[in-house]
Amino acid sequence: MTLDPLLPPQSSMPDVLASIALISTLLVAWWLTGRALRSKDDLTPQIARRWTANVRNGLVLVAIVGLLMIWAPQLRTFALSVTAVAVAIVIATKELILCLSGSAFRTFTRAYTIGDLIEIGEHRGEVVDISLLSTRIRAVDARTGSIRASRQSVMIPHSLLFSQPARVLSKAGSTAEHVFTLTFETAFDLFSRHGELEETAAAAMTEAGFAPTTGDQSRPRIAFMTSDIGRIRLEVSVSAAPGDAGEIENAITTAIGSFVYSKG
Repeated sequence: MTLDPLLPPQSSMPDVLASIALISTLLVAWWLTGRALRSKDDLTPQIARRWTANVRNGLVLVAIVGLLMIWAPQLRTFALSVTAVAVAIVIATKELILCLSGSAFRTFTRAYTIGDLIEIGEHRGEVVDISLLSTRIRAVDARTGSIRASRQSVMIPHSLLFSQPARVLSKAGSTAEHVFTLTFETAFDLFSRHGELEETAAAAMTEAGFAPTTGDQSRPRIAFMTSDIGRIRLEVSVSAAPGDAGEIENAITTAIGSFVYSKG
């Protein structure tokens, strides 16, 4: 009797069928979940993305655990026969193991979620997706204090959670402090017009559709500085969402610039 070398041994056929059944079931569950989420008209895009990412990661984890359980006897036999190779594989997949461990650490500690503004090491931005191995953020400007969203997307491996400090600058749906500077060379006395400058900035926000609240911490705040060559520098601080920071900054810059140069 001749066996086809392309077919698995007869003893492994139940495992193959069980694996196919598991994957098929998870794919059907993923399709049904996606259909259910799309039918929910009351879900915001941010919540829908969060549920999609959580369900996807959960199904992937179930698939990994299920396949390991199905093939455990074969894997155990293989591991016992090639111990040296197994050790080499562990060493070679150290980064992968760290990423999976970092993912578990993030999940158990609830460090951050989709929509949060975070900073991990030198990377800063709004979380737009979370997988088992990495977090994808929409990066913000590299300027100190800026949360103005850029067009760049950055993938951060979860292994960095064990080697770099992680900070949550603001939770999903809330605002964070956005800081930018304006430099002027003018003979006009800006120092005596501090109140007018802040009112101009607040009015610019209102006209742009981002009316500041009445609290002192949420209205635009302006501090005076000077540059190395003696020019007047205004440091503007305002509470904003990452997606709105750029538009708010442009509106305030235009309004204050017009105010300063209209005075000569």
